[in-house]
Amino acid sequence: MLSPELKRLLQVLQWETKKKFSSTKQGLLTMSERGRGLDFKEVRNYHYGDDMRYIDWNVTSRTGELYTKEYYEERDASIIIFYDTSVSLSSSKRTTAFQIALFLSLFHIKMGNRVLLVPFSDHQLAPGKWLRTETDIFLAFAKIAKQENGEGTNYAEAYQFAFRLHPKHAVSYWISDFNDFSNYLKTNKIPKIWEPIGIWIQDEIDTLKFPLWLRMFQKISEENIGFRENENTYQKDLKAAKSFFGVQLVQINPNTKLSQQILPLFKIKRNG
Repeated sequence: MLSPELKRLLQVLQWETKKKFSSTKQGLLTMSERGRGLDFKEVRNYHYGDDMRYIDWNVTSRTGELYTKEYYEERDASIIIFYDTSVSLSSSKRTTAFQIALFLSLFHIKMGNRVLLVPFSDHQLAPGKWLRTETDIFLAFAKIAKQENGEGTNYAEAYQFAFRLHPKHAVSYWISDFNDFSNYLKTNKIPKIWEPIGIWIQDEIDTLKFPLWLRMFQKISEENIGFRENENTYQKDLKAAKSFFGVQLVQINPNTKLSQQILPLFKIKRNG
């Protein structure tokens, strides 16, 4: 499911990332530690030094070996991945967005974080639960791969959906081509509870400069495919995205090697 190129990058990052991104904010990318948190994680073999209070006596009595309950620490990083599945992200753009979303999900799971995946368009496809294992990730993405693209992009619904599930600090990735993002920011006040990172999937046609006399025949890369009389909202949307994400906006060309383009995501100097 993950491309060989990104599989290799994932292996390299696993070796090189001995600790996660640090921050003074609770819940940002810090090393997970064993202990008593809010969410149950798993039952595992008891190790010398583990707290005796958390021994699972039911499993221990069945197996004859000591087992203990492990919980997610409150300090574990919560990762929210907003993944645009609207029709404007088709063909190579859709493949690119899918690969990046899958890569980030696997990376954070391997780092011990939990992931909330929010695919969004004009209807909600999110599973509504935290993904904590590779199996969870692959099952979620296998389901998404079978879904048809939505007709439009509803940023507000995606934001509100995630906020209801996690109204606390988290690192959030927005993977999109950000069509009509400027109008969304005009009509919505977005408190930065989460640390936002933007991943702009570029459309080649948006960056081309057509002569004035050809603009009326220039196909748009937006949801409702048609023809534009003047120019599309690309420049306004790009300006809005740069304003919202700041230095934490990365632009991705679907026709160029992905591994080199997403490396800046791991070099961003985070707040805190």
